[in-house]
Amino acid sequence: MTLKALPSIRQLEVFVAVAKTESFSRAAELTNMSQSALSQAILQAETTLGTRLFDRTKRTVRLSPAGRNFLPRVEQILASLESAVAEAREDANPAKGRVVIACLSLVAARVLPAAIEEFRTLYPGASVVVRDDFLDRVTECLRRGEADLAVSTLPKPESGFSFQPLFDEKFYFIAPRNHPLASRKRMTWRDLTEIDFVGLPTTSSVRIAVDRARIEAGTYRETTYQVGRVTSVVEIVAQGNGVSVVPALALADRAFRDQVHAIPMTEPTVQRTVGIMKLRGHVLSATASEFSRVLVAHMRKKTIEQVPGIKVVVAKQTPAD
Repeated sequence: MTLKALPSIRQLEVFVAVAKTESFSRAAELTNMSQSALSQAILQAETTLGTRLFDRTKRTVRLSPAGRNFLPRVEQILASLESAVAEAREDANPAKGRVVIACLSLVAARVLPAAIEEFRTLYPGASVVVRDDFLDRVTECLRRGEADLAVSTLPKPESGFSFQPLFDEKFYFIAPRNHPLASRKRMTWRDLTEIDFVGLPTTSSVRIAVDRARIEAGTYRETTYQVGRVTSVVEIVAQGNGVSVVPALALADRAFRDQVHAIPMTEPTVQRTVGIMKLRGHVLSATASEFSRVLVAHMRKKTIEQVPGIKVVVAKQTPAD
């Protein structure tokens, strides 16, 4: 399809100026043009459109019928363009932009708050939106363009995402402090052969990691007690209503940690890596890029390593090949 020639933005601005002032000389002053250049711009616009926009006499300039119909639409176009330009400039300014972060629920509660506080101190005018969910929905948010970046585990190496590791975390068996297994110093995956515990939905990144480890150890069994969030799992176990396996981040809150007995899982030791994820080849907005920088800098302080089982592994961004 061949596009027909269109008037330039400058010609549209000149047209509006003449229409409003009904004077070529006053319009030339408003647009910082010579009167001859302005007249030429109007003539070129009329030639492009194939119709007269103004009825001219020696003393007056009036809109033609075509010009009267054209004016409100041109004003709407220029207003929309001005708004779009303003939005683009704001997007290029991290102090005024918006960043949408998709993440796992534990990340939203245990990792992001401190980083967001630092970011908002630097850029109080910026807007931060956090969308926490299960892993499949986090990745779907990225694919649909509903989030700028994600803080999550990497689903699969071939998933089409770039991934910048932030920290590794081990998995722990947790039990009520008065549970018979609470006296143990170590727990292997084979020790879970006859144990049913509080689990998570199959779309949960924690459930995926735990099921994989149990399958490899030959101890898999279907979970008969399932809840929606890892924090709920810890609370249920603390109340004496079961046992479970959770990542170290679930025990980041000392109040939770003190209510359960936590034993590192071994044979094998299972861990997962949490990092910043985005679509491969996707260029972040200035605001999203700056938030990513602040988050990485926050991780490098290693305050999160106060939680047992967590090791900061910040590295350069690598493609998920």
